[in-house]
Amino acid sequence: MVIGRFDPSIATGRDHSLLALDWDKRARAIADRLTGASVLVAGGAGTIGAATVRALLPFGPARLHVVDVDENGLARLARALRADGVSGTELAFLAADIGGFPAAAHCAAQPSFDLALDFAAVKHVRSEKSVAALLHLLAVNVVKQDRFFRMLAEQAGAPRCVAVSTDKAADPASYMGASKRLLEEILHAAGKRAGFAATTTRFANVAFSSGSLLESFAERLTTRRPLAAPRETRRFFLSAGEAAQICLLALAEEKVDTIVPRLGVERDLLDLADVARRFLAGAGYEAIMVDTLAEAEAILANAGGRRYPVVLTPPDTEGDKAEEVFVGRGERLVEIGLANLQGVVVPHAESERLERVVALLADRVEGRVPTANAEELAAIVREVVPNFVHRAGTARLDDRI
Repeated sequence: MVIGRFDPSIATGRDHSLLALDWDKRARAIADRLTGASVLVAGGAGTIGAATVRALLPFGPARLHVVDVDENGLARLARALRADGVSGTELAFLAADIGGFPAAAHCAAQPSFDLALDFAAVKHVRSEKSVAALLHLLAVNVVKQDRFFRMLAEQAGAPRCVAVSTDKAADPASYMGASKRLLEEILHAAGKRAGFAATTTRFANVAFSSGSLLESFAERLTTRRPLAAPRETRRFFLSAGEAAQICLLALAEEKVDTIVPRLGVERDLLDLADVARRFLAGAGYEAIMVDTLAEAEAILANAGGRRYPVVLTPPDTEGDKAEEVFVGRGERLVEIGLANLQGVVVPHAESERLERVVALLADRVEGRVPTANAEELAAIVREVVPNFVHRAGTARLDDRI
């Protein structure tokens, strides 16, 4: 059993992997892909990337190279893998931006890679607080992704590529979700242009992932600060292990654009206030829901008590959806022969229009063309993602406790 407050079942409601049956069914196909293969992982130091790296190593790839701009995260991953006693696989770690020359030079100096897994992303809706922040989000999630996939095709091989998208790409209400929908288009176009198989994954929040609300629960409990959760907001959750399994299962699925988990609204969609309550119960506390920080601090002043405050904030955060969906308008679900995964067939933009949009965004994120306001960027994105409707709000995530 994982220590109570970090147990992913607190958020997932499951004490076993959602993908257990599917994993057993596709284990041979995954092994055929990975055993003896050369694998390039972009953004592999994050929660999902690191979990996937550790999940694929037992299949015995010949080479595994991990590129991530997070130098400290990459060092932690390298130490963990060395401590695991990995043998028979050539490991290499490069702290670099996937869209920059050093990453391209590294890959160009290597024999071709058979597989590429892409986790590099700006993942927070909070990255919408200003035009400058939006430009950074679009640089990482769109412009640099386009360069990365072109580099794969031209220099590094990789006839099979899987990239992580997000449920927020379905009928996006945030710039982050819209940027990930653009990423899906960019990967599909790159695969079609260069002749490699490309698949994206959309899945739910990963419990206790870096920078997540649940991670903040653990940090705040450790420092005896109030927890906070938005009212009337429900979310799907996966464990890091389940997310890794989805990414590796995607390697065996070439006939659909993206794969998504089969999660049920009644069974799996959880209210965030209830998740906070379960988290505290797992740590031996009784959750007390309050409306203000002052009320929360008054409860915490009783240092010996087992009652712990959770501040419920209004569900008015800009860009946030009340509930999550995995399939957008104009898209359709298809069966892929698995118990808890489905495919999504997505209509794609014309290649000329996509290239024009990426070029327009590149001009702006690199400063060649000034950006007047966020709506100017939204108008460009909508040329490829017409169902992007930004959800207005009275607060941003950075304004919350």
